[in-house]
Parts: sequence; C-alpha cells; structure tokens
Amino acid sequence: MIGVIGISYKTAPLEIRERFSFAKTDIVPFSELLQQETEIADLVLISTCNRTEIYFSQDKHDNQTAFELIYEMVKKFKGVTDHCWHYFYHRANAGAVRHLFEVSSGLDSLIIGEDQIIGQVKEAYITCTELALTDAVLMRLFQKSFEAGKRVRTETGIKLGITSVSSAAVEMCACLLNGVSDKSVLLVGTGETGNLALQNISKKGVGRVTVTNRTFEKAERTAGKYNGVAVPFENFADSLPDNDIVMIATSAPNPLITREMVIKSLESRNNKAQVYIDLSVPRNIEKSVADLENISVLGVDDLQEIVKQTTEKKKESAEKAKIIIDDVVADFNEWLASRSLRPAINTITTNLQTINLEELSTYRKLNTPEMQEIVDDYAKHLTQRYTRLLIKNLKDLTDNGKNIDSLKIINDLFKFD
Repeated sequence: MIGVIGISYKTAPLEIRERFSFAKTDIVPFSELLQQETEIADLVLISTCNRTEIYFSQDKHDNQTAFELIYEMVKKFKGVTDHCWHYFYHRANAGAVRHLFEVSSGLDSLIIGEDQIIGQVKEAYITCTELALTDAVLMRLFQKSFEAGKRVRTETGIKLGITSVSSAAVEMCACLLNGVSDKSVLLVGTGETGNLALQNISKKGVGRVTVTNRTFEKAERTAGKYNGVAVPFENFADSLPDNDIVMIATSAPNPLITREMVIKSLESRNNKAQVYIDLSVPRNIEKSVADLENISVLGVDDLQEIVKQTTEKKKESAEKAKIIIDDVVADFNEWLASRSLRPAINTITTNLQTINLEELSTYRKLNTPEMQEIVDDYAKHLTQRYTRLLIKNLKDLTDNGKNIDSLKIINDLFKFD
C-alpha cells in the first residue's frame, strides 16, 4: 500500500502541531525506530510550519494497522502521551496519491498556490532518498507530484498574488504599521522561510535591514543582498530596540525571544510599537509576548483574513488545477497498476522459455546442424508469439493490472513444475 498520515493547520492548532514538528536531524533516528518496531522502512517525512506528514510504502500490515502503528511511533518518538488521534488524518493508495499532488500544487496550503511548499516537498524527498529510505514506488510518486505541481503553476493562475505564509505575514505587518518604507527590520534565521520573508518585506521598501544567524557567514551573505548589516547570533537581543519589525524563522525547539527580552526592548524604545513575525514551528517567541502593550505578534495561524481574500480570488484557478491533478493521478495509478502484472509476466516469459529450451534439447540430439537451426528459429518464434499473446490477454483481463482479483489464479496457472 501507499499511505500518508499527518497533521496540518486544517486539523490542529499551532500548539498541537509544534509538538509533532520534526527537524531534519530527527529523520534517521525516527526511521530506525519505525523500522525496528513496525518493519515499515520506506518513507518520506515532510515537516513545515503548517504540516507534518509521513508518506510510506509497505506490504507488511493492513491499512488501518499501518496507520495506527506509525501514529504510535510518532507519539513515542516525540514523547507525547496524550490522545491525539483525532488531530491526524490518513489516506491510503489513490487517496494518498491525490493528497500529495494537492500538497505539491499548493492546493492544500494555507495560502492557495503557495510556492514554498513544492521546494519543501522536494527537499524532504531528496533527504529521504539520500538516506536510502525511498523505494521505487515512492520515488515515482514524488517525481509525479513535482510534475503535478509544475503543471498547476504554469497552466493556471494559481500562483498570482500572495503565494506564501511569509508574504501574507508581511502584508499584514505593512497594514499594522501603515507601510514599512520608514521602518527597520531584524531577521533572525536565514533559512528558506526567513530569506523569503526578507525578500518580501524588501519589495515593500523597508528602510533598514539587520540579519543574524547561528552561522555568522550566512548572516553576512544575506545582509549583503539588501545593503544591510549582520550581527552575531549570541548578541541579537541587543538589536531588538533598534528595529520596528522582528522576523524570526528557525528550527530551534524552544523560544529564542522571551517576554523579558521584549520588555527590555520596549523600555529602550520608550514603548514605541513593534511587530514580531514568528514563522517558526515550534514557535520561537514566547506566547506571553503577545500580551504586552504596543507589541503585535503575527504567527502562521494569524492570517485568516488574507487567506480568505486570496482563496476567493483563486477559486477558478483551483478548479483548473484539480483537472490537471486528475490527469497526473490517473497516469501514476496506471503505472502502479501495471507493476502488479510484472510477477505474472515474468512467470509467463520465463517458464515458456524454459519449456522451449528443455524440449529443444531432445531434438538437437536427433537432427543435423542445419535442421537444428531451423527448429530453433521456429521454436523461438512460436514461444515469443505465444508469450506476447498471453501477456496481451493478461492485460485485457485485468484492465492493465487494475483488477487484481484473478492475478493469483493466473500466477498459479503459469507456474510449471
């Protein structure tokens, strides 16, 4: 079976999602635990600010058992003891295929048509493939998901307008501050999300840019693109008072910006308003910071109005996207179904060739070399013709592998002793 089990902004609030967030360094130990406990070894794990999803391929368990086992392993790995099953969704086979294609195309995103998700899916796939965690089915599945994502973005207008959570957060920030052209911004974290947020706010004409990152050289490179300055990560709290906007996007497991740090910043600023944009999951800003006067905190779940407006504008494009996804899903399912015929086809081909060689060995003892060559050619021709005919009938009878009820009988029929 192909399966996916996951949790997303559609099914769980941020305080639940962040408990099931995975860092890149978690993939190997989690996969080892999963394989040891469940014998499920082939997977791709996607973890973003809006979702954690595990796609897998297995034939050890029935569908429901597989979902329950993976859910239990996720809880065990993350140290969660609460009952959280109702926050998770799961899809099998065709449903899992369609779900992945919708995710890669941006149809399942908080911001419909967002561009960032396809890069995140690709990164997750490449990571798991390099770790030898993907089989042929998952490889083909994800390659087709990239095809679906590319077609949707090039053949529809779904990527027009706001296309990422970070761009939506920047739009809301600009509204709160009545524009950002005379404002200063501090970016904490120079990963893909942070860079995208900085790019978006720079397009709005932000006045001054400061960047920090655990690796100082990365902070310098990013700051250089925007004529900004880099500051050492261990001292970034000293830069809070100097900035009207603070954007943070890191994979830190605990808050990096505390209530105490923000209070000190406000005192230095004479209580001049600040906007904090937290694009991290788990959250990198203490929850109580949002309670402070003159402080606005925007997180990934605070974008509902912009999401609503964007969704309305993109409805027509989303309908066109579904037609494209239908086409790519059908193509993948055709390939997957044909794989089920391979054992029967191999059996037919191998056994007919074996019978042919065994029978010819008798005739070779009785005939001249010239006659042997004629008989060999005729037998080879006859074997190939019947092999092609039987394979054609096999495909017709099973609708090219989609109807597998009779496959076992067919396999047994062509097992010659």
